[in-house]
Amino acid sequence: KKIVFCVLKVDDQMKLLQHSWSDMLVLDHLHQRIHNALPDETTLHNGQKFDLLGLGLLGVPQLADHFNELQNKLQELKFDVGDYICMKFLLLLNPEVRGITNRKTILEGYENVQAALLDYTLTCYPSVTEKFSKLLSIIPEIHAMAERGEDHLYVKHCAGGAPTQTLLMEMLHAKRK
Repeated sequence: KKIVFCVLKVDDQMKLLQHSWSDMLVLDHLHQRIHNALPDETTLHNGQKFDLLGLGLLGVPQLADHFNELQNKLQELKFDVGDYICMKFLLLLNPEVRGITNRKTILEGYENVQAALLDYTLTCYPSVTEKFSKLLSIIPEIHAMAERGEDHLYVKHCAGGAPTQTLLMEMLHAKRK
């Protein structure tokens, strides 16, 4: 089915993105670690080490154990690209976001994606017990992790420990309005 995001007004698109960016960042990082063997850190051309895990955790290293647990849960569920795409749209198409004007279309899109994920998991993974419900139960865990990261970034920003004029800070402030 057609994904509804592109037919929404730009205002609604912005609100949905502002609400879900950190959740999608965590999900993207999980996906990259599982499917592309993303390392915890990488060395830049100048020799400097770059903490990729810290980036995925929005700067909160205390979340690493929970992040690894989520990764293990997803691997046990045979989390694949189809699951990833559906979960990403479930994070994005949240009909509960404050201030959206076309809630009905967003809700229909959310329900269509949920139905597609259910059909996909039952068709492609009949041997993975309760894959659909277990994937859905991971979404609030991703959200909680992302929220902790946002809180950390906001406190760091307020204390003057983070750059102010960046897209990251703009997204952080937009979500808190």
